[in-house]
Amino acid sequence: MKTIFKLLIGIGLISTQFSCSKEDKLNAKIENYDTFRPGEIDAWIKKNLTDPYNIEVVYRYQRNMHDINKNISPPDESKVIPQMQIIKTAFLDLYEKVGGKEFIKVYTPKQFALFGSGDYDPDGSVKGGTADGGRRITLYGLNGLNLENPNSILGNLHIVHHEFTHILNQIRMIPPEFEKVCIGDYRSDWNHPDNNPEVAGKLGFISPYARKSVGEDFAETLSNLIVAGQTVYDDQAISYGEEAKEKFKKKETIVREYMLKNFMIDLTDLQVEFQRIMETEYDSKSFSFLNAVRDSTVSDTLDLNLRAAWTEKYKVSAIQTDLFRTALANNYFVSKNEVKLKINYRDKKMTLIVPFGSVLVITGTTVEFVTTNILYDFDLIKQSVGTYKFRLSDPQGTEDDYSNGLEPRIKKDYQPLIDYLEAGTFRFDWGVLGKKTADEDAQFVTIQDISDPASGITGQVKFKK
Repeated sequence: MKTIFKLLIGIGLISTQFSCSKEDKLNAKIENYDTFRPGEIDAWIKKNLTDPYNIEVVYRYQRNMHDINKNISPPDESKVIPQMQIIKTAFLDLYEKVGGKEFIKVYTPKQFALFGSGDYDPDGSVKGGTADGGRRITLYGLNGLNLENPNSILGNLHIVHHEFTHILNQIRMIPPEFEKVCIGDYRSDWNHPDNNPEVAGKLGFISPYARKSVGEDFAETLSNLIVAGQTVYDDQAISYGEEAKEKFKKKETIVREYMLKNFMIDLTDLQVEFQRIMETEYDSKSFSFLNAVRDSTVSDTLDLNLRAAWTEKYKVSAIQTDLFRTALANNYFVSKNEVKLKINYRDKKMTLIVPFGSVLVITGTTVEFVTTNILYDFDLIKQSVGTYKFRLSDPQGTEDDYSNGLEPRIKKDYQPLIDYLEAGTFRFDWGVLGKKTADEDAQFVTIQDISDPASGITGQVKFKK
């Protein structure tokens, strides 16, 4: 047995020696066909995203980053830097300014994956993006992004902010009370034809997609409040009736508290800064008061009631108080509670309306008192983006109410107000002297003197129902 064992060992060593010395050549040519070399896009990403934020951008096609059962195209490389610049400006910089650098480093996604076409589902719906693992946002449809159209950019940013909300929810759970607002009204087949915007709105949902689940509802609520803005959100809340309005406002309250409690983010600050970015960087008109008038979202008339409770709560400017006190002091028949400014968006005019008195009118057997006004028309002359100069129109209207304003004694009292409006350059800002405010069905608008943050004329404007 020992001899046989030694023999086997010897044979094994010999075979090992021969096998080690033998070289089998593989009859194949192995090459790396990926000739990619980092270029301008990669240098920009490294400088603006990777180095400061540790964010990776995957724009070269990788099938494993989307549903492998679908054919999705890679992005047009010419749109990669513009897309990521939009994300940096209106997402990263936005949250950094409002929430601080630490918020950005801790909570923002560390990877963005970009695809050119949409992610089409069998039911006909198209995914604009997904959020994965609390760290990646995948964006689809990049090739359809119109960089010259602010509304296209807004749509793109809606997806980004929606998906980021999912990431926040993966870190801090949605408060249980949010689901209770519309409990029983969620449906997985949200894309069904009978779930149209009106049906969803009357149930308290900001969009049909919000009905898909509690998570989508929360993400739609927050992203709409940021990207569409408070005016649009409130307009929808009001337009669908009292029951829906109550649900809209409950959801808004929960979302605001969630952001403040968990991340120390004031949603109003986020809204104000987002709107500033869209107006200054992308020339968006979506948030302007004049566009809200044009779209009939709000009334075209500012109520300048200086005795209203809100003027004590929010404090109008000293110049407004002084100008109107001078103008109204000697007009004994004027109701100080009914002074208004009416905007004519189509003709780019603004009319100051001041009740002046009553005239007895007899028509046949009918006797009635008709209120007369003092009227002054101003031309709105556009200057730079979002700013205007006012000029007293020449000629004024031909109605009798315009004649009242031309009477020398009255004109003398209103001349300081006219001079103030003609001397400055103004913009129409939501809020009271830069402070965003809202009281139920009303907003406030300040005709802001751009040279003096403390100077302007503030009025209350009603939503149209």
